Amino acid sequence: MTYRKRMEWPPHVRQMLGEELRLAHEAARAAEAAFKIRMYVAVEQGVTTQQIADKLGISQATASKYRIQGEALYQERAAAE
Repeated sequence: MTYRKRMEWPPHVRQMLGEELRLAHEAARAAEAAFKIRMYVAVEQGVTTQQIADKLGISQATASKYRIQGEALYQERAAAE
């Protein structure tokens, strides 16, 4: 196997890459929270966790866990306002 020297990026490029990764991570976490809150709201409006699980191709236990987490996130946001 041939050894390839690792590229040394200038400090400003490394800093920008790190910032870009941080922003992408924050966006992914926000999207996950919004998804779980939507699940909670759907269940509150009459959709069952089984229906959600079937639609998403996940287990009912996972859908239920996400709904519970969504309820907690919803309560946190409501309390913060």
